[in-house]
Amino acid sequence: MEQKNSNNNYFKYIITSFIKVLQKTYSKESSEIILKNSFSYLKKSTKKEPLYIFKDAFNKSKPFCEVKSIRISGTNYKVPVEVDSYRQKTLVFKWIISNSIKRSDFCLSINLAKEILDTCDLNSKTIKMCDDFHKIAESNKVYIQSRN
Repeated sequence: MEQKNSNNNYFKYIITSFIKVLQKTYSKESSEIILKNSFSYLKKSTKKEPLYIFKDAFNKSKPFCEVKSIRISGTNYKVPVEVDSYRQKTLVFKWIISNSIKRSDFCLSINLAKEILDTCDLNSKTIKMCDDFHKIAESNKVYIQSRN
C-alpha cells in the first residue's frame, strides 16, 4: 500500500511540474485542459494508463550529462558535467512542449499526446535532442580533467 501511495505522490509531482512548465506559455486553466485532453487521447489510442505512458516517456528522454563552457587561462572549453534530477526534469519537459508546439497539427493537446507516444517508441525529436546532448558531451570528454 505504501508503494502505491508514494507512486501516486510521484505522479502528482511530475504532472504538477509539467503544468508549471506549460504555464510559461499558456494560462493555468489552458495548461490543465491541454494536458487533460492529451491524456484522454493517449487513453483512447493506446488503451493504457496515460500516467504510465507519460512517466515512461519522461524516463526514456532524461539526459544524464551536458556540456558547460568553462574559461581556463583565456581559452573556453566545453566540459561535460552530470545533470541533476531537477535540471533533467526541466529539460525533458521543455523539449516535449517545444517539439509538440512545432508539430504541424492544429490541436496542441493531440500534438502533445503524439509527441509522448513517439518518445515512448524512441523516435521523437525529444529523443533526438537527448541523444545530441550525449553526443556533444561524448565528443568533449577529453576536457573532463579541466573541470574544477
